[in-house]
Amino acid sequence: MKQFLSLLTIVFILSSLTSCVESSKKYKTLLAQMDSLTLVKDSTSAELEQVFETLNEVENGLKSLREAENILALQTQSGKELTLNTREQMKSDVAAISEAIAGYKSQIEKLKNENRIKSAEFKKRLDILSMELEEKSVLIADLQKQLEEKDSQLRLKTQQIATLDQAVNNLRSDVSSLSQEKEAQKETIATQDQLLNSAFYISGTKDELITARVLSKGGLFRSARISYEAEQSAFVKIDIRDVNEINLNAKRAKVLSVHPTGTYTVEPDENGMQVIKISSPASFWEQTKYLVIQIQ
Repeated sequence: MKQFLSLLTIVFILSSLTSCVESSKKYKTLLAQMDSLTLVKDSTSAELEQVFETLNEVENGLKSLREAENILALQTQSGKELTLNTREQMKSDVAAISEAIAGYKSQIEKLKNENRIKSAEFKKRLDILSMELEEKSVLIADLQKQLEEKDSQLRLKTQQIATLDQAVNNLRSDVSSLSQEKEAQKETIATQDQLLNSAFYISGTKDELITARVLSKGGLFRSARISYEAEQSAFVKIDIRDVNEINLNAKRAKVLSVHPTGTYTVEPDENGMQVIKISSPASFWEQTKYLVIQIQ
């Protein structure tokens, strides 16, 4: 019983001491400091986690940029003529990459200014990333320059093609005009040639020639003469290059129009019918292109 009472006394004393410690000001201060340190630790952990998330984001972004840049470089250096859609897409891609690089640079600068992280390895990683971003900035600038040069070359080619097209159209127009002029000249020459080599003849009795108004009646002791009132339709048109003989279908014939002696003959054929044979066409038709023959 005595021992039990002693144990109860000790428990009571310890409880009293614990209660006194917990209620003391120093104890409460320590608890507050511990809570504050826990909050700082949690906050620091969250910030560090955010820092490394940013770092990972930049590194992953650079990996994607490398792939995109390789594709753009291959397309630019392929030597093939880029289509309009391809060039516009490449311009858009280059602009997007340039914008991404600027964003990553800004993030790297913020990480470099993070004074709470003293790790040399961390700073080394930042320096490597900064160097790569600078290299990519140079590459993107070069790609932009190449695209601008290709655009300039394309504009020059387009202008040259337009100039050549205009020149070709002008030549076609000139050729067409010359062709038309040539055809017109050919027609004129053909007409003139036809006129130069056309001749007309008429044969008939005296009365028939008078009726056709080729001859007019003369006075006493005067012979009939060729009339200038004769109708053109009364004559037969011939080409002097093709016609060297004229069959008269008459037993007797006399040439009334004026033609040089020795340039033609009037002689019978195998049936006794008179035929005019022209031996020198140029001289025969020189004075007149109208041949008038009186037959009987």
